[in-house]
Amino acid sequence: MSQASAWAALAALLLTGCDTPVASSDEVPGIAYVNERRRSEADVARASEAFYAKEHHGSDVVFRTEEDSRPGYYFFVKLDVVPPVDGRLVLEVVRKENTPPERYDFAVNLKPGFPFGEYVIGLTGKQSGEAKWRPIAWRVSVVDAKGKFLASKHSFLWGTPSDLDLVRR
Repeated sequence: MSQASAWAALAALLLTGCDTPVASSDEVPGIAYVNERRRSEADVARASEAFYAKEHHGSDVVFRTEEDSRPGYYFFVKLDVVPPVDGRLVLEVVRKENTPPERYDFAVNLKPGFPFGEYVIGLTGKQSGEAKWRPIAWRVSVVDAKGKFLASKHSFLWGTPSDLDLVRR
């Protein structure tokens, strides 16, 4: 083998290696962002409801674990993918160390308005936790009707790259 052939082979291996994405603790692409925060009764009150007596979400699609309760811990999700009509938006939350995640599942048959609409998932009522509670870890996923992950994003403490490899199999 000539030196030129060896260099060509090495360059090909390097380029091939660069083409393969490194496993990341940051999921299956398709979710632009997930923002989280607690919302009090004052945060969710709308002046327009004094006149119309009906809640209006604007361009957002809002899900709550207890529909009649509005204060709670919320996740604001913007997707980069269009979920299938029969798809589901799944929120998994770890409340305490050494406990399995709680799973909340919502149909995504409604789409947020373009360009600023979001999916808003509220842990409300009993699921909202104490006033200063925050989840230890969370994951938001978009799955199809068969449960296949189409997109997923999670918090720093959710898992490791090797954990995600198990999910992708």
